[in-house]
Amino acid sequence: MNAEIVNPGRGDYTLSGFVAAAFVAVVLVCAAYWLSVQQSSAAAAVSHTHEVLTTIARTRTALVDIQNGNRGFAITGHDEDLEPYLRGRTAIAAETARLRTLVADNPAQQQRLSDLDRRLDARLATAAQVVTARRDGGFEAARAILDTGLPRQEMANLRGVLDSLEAEEEKLLQQRLMEHEQRVRWFWAGMTAVVVVLVAALAVLYLQIRRHRAAQQALLESETRFRLMTSSVTEYAIMMLDVQGRVRSWNTGAQRITGYLAEEMVVGPDFSCFYRQEDVREDKPMRVLQAAASEGRFAEEGWLAHRDGSAFWASIVIAPMRDPQGALRGFSMIVRDLAEQRRAAETLRAEVRERVRAEEELQRLNRSLEALVQERTAELSSSNADLLQAKLGLRVLSAQLIAAQEQERRQIARELDQTGQSLAVIRMHLTDVMRGAEGATALLPNCIAVTDGAIAHVRAVVMNLRPTMLDDLGLAEALEWALDEQAQAVGWKTALDAGDVRGHLPSDVRTACFRIAQEALANAARHSGASEVKLQLKLAGNELELTVSDNGAGFDLERYRSPEELKNHVGLVTMAERASLLGGSLDIDTAAGRGTRIRASLPIGANAEIAEPAAAATPASSESPSSAAAPPA
Repeated sequence: MNAEIVNPGRGDYTLSGFVAAAFVAVVLVCAAYWLSVQQSSAAAAVSHTHEVLTTIARTRTALVDIQNGNRGFAITGHDEDLEPYLRGRTAIAAETARLRTLVADNPAQQQRLSDLDRRLDARLATAAQVVTARRDGGFEAARAILDTGLPRQEMANLRGVLDSLEAEEEKLLQQRLMEHEQRVRWFWAGMTAVVVVLVAALAVLYLQIRRHRAAQQALLESETRFRLMTSSVTEYAIMMLDVQGRVRSWNTGAQRITGYLAEEMVVGPDFSCFYRQEDVREDKPMRVLQAAASEGRFAEEGWLAHRDGSAFWASIVIAPMRDPQGALRGFSMIVRDLAEQRRAAETLRAEVRERVRAEEELQRLNRSLEALVQERTAELSSSNADLLQAKLGLRVLSAQLIAAQEQERRQIARELDQTGQSLAVIRMHLTDVMRGAEGATALLPNCIAVTDGAIAHVRAVVMNLRPTMLDDLGLAEALEWALDEQAQAVGWKTALDAGDVRGHLPSDVRTACFRIAQEALANAARHSGASEVKLQLKLAGNELELTVSDNGAGFDLERYRSPEELKNHVGLVTMAERASLLGGSLDIDTAAGRGTRIRASLPIGANAEIAEPAAAATPASSESPSSAAAPPA
């Protein structure tokens, strides 16, 4: 009877223990499944956000390709420079479609995508206008669109929308991760509560079974049940430690995570073998147990070591286990390997940094390209202005030269007409002599005088057109004649210093030098009011230097070089052009009240025949010239 009474009691205890163990196992399995689902959900959220951010980055890259290809084609007009633009248009359509699919469950992001599509259509339309303008109107037509700043503003608007998309995704990721961490904390709190409840239930069960079984048997059974409960959990390493830190129980997850076999660990080395050597030397394992015992729980994320010594990042939770009287009986240790999550986070951060760096580099290149375009545009504008000014100057000069030619022709016509009149008088007198007219013989002396005047007049015209002595005697003699002619007409005191220039110079050099001197002397006679004029001719290496200076009134050179004055005075331009045509230069030094000095440098070449130095035709004056001829007529 007693046996019948006792046996059902023991059966009840066994059934109670089995039910409790089954309940706890179900709770743990459900908790592990729930946690696995949460981890999968968090990983999916991170992966989804990473995919969205990557798609946004590719969209941004496609935008940059569109911009670079569009600008490159606008600058060069080459179809191969348009390839990034075409490739970018194709890529951005695919990327925006993928973005729309990825954020289909987010109305706010869908609205931003609608804004992005609208702004993208405007940007692509502007880019197409630039391409069309470049093909039809050339660089200036394309530049007119670019100079409006519309493409740059549209790119800034698109970047702003992409930045808002990116910020929203990162914000959503942070929110999801925080919610996940909150749920995980609640889970661990629940797990701790379950463990506490389990420990309490086991303690109660032990007290009930102690009356029927030995304490050691009860402890062995509880450890067996615990191993059964935790053996199905592989994502977490769940271990029971004794007070000294030795492993008392071990699950499959612990073997998978640490690499140790169960037979190596249970009642073997203490749990310090899971820490790195530097942490062991700093006595971190014992400090961790002390912190868990004193604070009731210890949790951290830190480095642990595999069996082969390699380190991995892990989440560690250690809780003390006490009996109903509060005596410390051991510790529960739960470890989760976070290496994959850490690598994923580091990879994401590295990609974000690389994307930021690439964006900064693209912006720098964009700024450099814009600066280059602006610089080239400014250079082209300046060159166009210079060409326009030169064209206007050539038109004015051509008109002046035509007018000068017509004036010279009228002068020659008048001179020849005067000579013709003299010849007509001679002819009438000679006709009278031939007819034997009365008193005709007395007209012969008059005929001879008129003939002498005509001859002198023709010689003067010839000398003015081109002195024969320039070809027969040389440049120095021709300059001396020109200086004497002007001096006799005006009353100058003159000085000529021809130095060692007494040989045969190239014809074009002689002509240019003589005409420059002739123009300078003519201008000085007309405008300077000088009393003294000096002319110097000398050799300087392979150059012939001509200097004409006077002590006259001088003039404002800048005013005479203005377009308005050049219309009325062609002398300065003529002298400068003569020197420039031979590869030489003309320098004028003058100011109001201090005379004028004109210096012409003409290259004579290495093959010119120059005579030995000879005495100057006219002694050089001791007074230094202050400047050259006066303003041109």
